[in-house]
Formats: sequence, C-alpha cells, structure tokens
Amino acid sequence: MLTYLSSYIQPIMWACMLFPLVAAVFTFPFVIRQYRKYGGIAFMRVIVVYSFILYFMCAFLLTVLPLPSVEEVLKMPDHPIGWIPYVGLRHGIVESGLSISDPASWKRFLKCDDFLQCFYNVVMTIPLGIYMRYYFKCSFFKTMLIGFLASFFFEATQYSALFGIYPKPYRYTEVDDLINNTMGAVIGFIIEPLFARFIPSRAEIDHLSYIKGERITLVRRLFAVVIDYVLFNVIFAATEALIIPRNGVDIKVTVCVWILEGIIYFLVLPVILKARTPGQAMLKLKLARDNGMKLKAGMIVKRNFMLYVVEFMILNATGFLMSGLVNVLLSWQSNSLKIILLFGFFSVGIVVVMMFYVLRCLKKYNVMPHSHYSHTVEISY
Repeated sequence: MLTYLSSYIQPIMWACMLFPLVAAVFTFPFVIRQYRKYGGIAFMRVIVVYSFILYFMCAFLLTVLPLPSVEEVLKMPDHPIGWIPYVGLRHGIVESGLSISDPASWKRFLKCDDFLQCFYNVVMTIPLGIYMRYYFKCSFFKTMLIGFLASFFFEATQYSALFGIYPKPYRYTEVDDLINNTMGAVIGFIIEPLFARFIPSRAEIDHLSYIKGERITLVRRLFAVVIDYVLFNVIFAATEALIIPRNGVDIKVTVCVWILEGIIYFLVLPVILKARTPGQAMLKLKLARDNGMKLKAGMIVKRNFMLYVVEFMILNATGFLMSGLVNVLLSWQSNSLKIILLFGFFSVGIVVVMMFYVLRCLKKYNVMPHSHYSHTVEISY
C-alpha cells in the first residue's frame, strides 16, 4: 500500500511548487472581486479559496503525472475506453480469493492495486464535495453533477493524450473513474457538517468581510496603487511598441511618451472618472475632501502628483541610495575611507530626511503626505 501511495507524492509536490505562481496570477482578480462585492477580505475566505485552488491543482496533476517520454508512449499498447464498470475490481476479488468468512482474504483484497485505485479515486474528490457544500452552497444534485463534470474533465484530459501533446493516451480512460469520483463528491457533501461545525460558516465569513469593508484599510489602498502602476506600465509598453521605431530606441521619444501618458493616466483621467484612478475604480474607492465639502479638480491633481510622482521618486531614491551604500561598503578595500564616509553620511542623511517627511505626517495627521497636503481622503462607494 505504501508503494502504491508513493506514486501520488510527486504530483502533490509539483502542485505545491506551482501553487505560488498560480496564486500570484489569481490574486489580482480575487482581490478586485472581494473589494467590489464586500469592501473587505476576511482571512478565513483567503484560506478557503486558496486551499481550494491548491486542492484542485493536486487533483488535476494526480491525473496527468508523472509524464512519460514520447518514445515510452509510442511503445505502450493501445487501450480502448473501459465502458464496463469495475472489471479491475472484480479481477482483484478473484485474485485475492475474497471470502466473507476468510479475514486473510480481506487483507489481501484491501492491499491489491485494483481496490486501491478505486479507493483513491473516491477519496480524491471527497474534498470537492466538502468545498461545494460549505463554501459554494451547492445542493446535493448540483454537487453530484459538479463531481461528475470534474471527473469527466480529468478523463477527457487523459483520453485526449494531454490535449494532443502526446501521440496517443498514456493513461487508461474508464467508466470506473467517473463513478468513483462522483461517489467521492457525494460522500464529501454528506460529511461536510462534520467539518463545518469547527470553522466559521460562509454567512459568517461574508458578514466579517462586510464589517472589514466599513473602513478603508492600508492593504486596499496599496492594491489600488499597485493596480494603477501595472495598468500604466502595460499601456506604456503597448504604446511604446506601436510608436517607437523598430530600427532603434529613441530615448527622447520614450521619455516624452512616458511623461505624457503619466500625466494623462494619473492626473487627467482621475478628474474625468470623478475622482478615481482606474485602480481605485476597480476596488470601489474614490477621493473626497477631508472636511466633507466639494472636491476640486486641483486637489485631485495635487494628491496624485504627490503620490505617483513625488513619493514614488522618494521611494526610488531611498532604494537607490541604500543599495549604493551597500555596494560601497562591500567594496571598501578599493575605496578610500573618506569616500565611504562621505557617501555613507550623505545617503543616511537623505534617507532620514525622506523618512521624517513621511513619518511626520503619519504621526501628526495619521495620513500620508499626499493626503494631508491635498486635503483629500479615500472613501468607499
């Protein structure tokens, strides 16, 4: 049994290694969806959703890994679809000499590969049934249908030779798997209350998300800034590819395009979008005046100029100076002591001034400089 179980370790390890990449791709749409619907993100929702992604990756990779070479696949005998259910299981019963009155035969049967294959196919989709009932609030028949469709997807992937990558299927496609996977989803649905009693319900998670959405968190604001920078750079890269001549890069044209698009995206567009950048609009944030009076266009421009230009330059300058200081210290043998001290004091002094500029506003006004000097705040709508 341990030998048979060891064949499942490699796919699970691959799923764990690939999970951070998939999670990173999924994070932006997940965050946007949560903030738009609830205004906040409950930590328990993060655990449930991302564990479901990891689970489904494990289940899928268990059906396709390990990957053989093309030469190995060509040498494999052709195997038609197993339309007759449980042929292998009946073979295991015969081979083990299973008898109700013989305990030793039961032990042989429970250790045979035919039984273990059926057993693990059932176990593989039990978590699917639990997730469907607990988080997605699916009915019994809907859960059973989803279990069947998930199994059909796995079997179709195998029968298509991994979507045509291989010349022919390298794994058998059998009706047994459809039945066992569907059965596993049904079992998961039935036993879900045993797990749900120890964790918050979906309604409680939603309620907590709404409570978190009542205040604008730093994480929400940072995500809006990151989304804006990503969108801006995507637009700039696309424009650069269209405008800049293919026979060479003109640095003047590149800088002019970058500045012009920055002015349009961060200063002009927020005024047109009613005090919102595209990133803020995605997360249902907008600017308002800190005293509740009417917000003026000049305040929006001043706020975004300080955030996306001044504070961005401060952040980059701080990083540049600190990295330069580290490089100088690492190469101290090739530099005179005077140069090291001069650059060190200069770097530390500039960084201290920059940090004081930011921390003073945070301590005295509990806001960042761009909000304080523009007299604006971010609100949810």
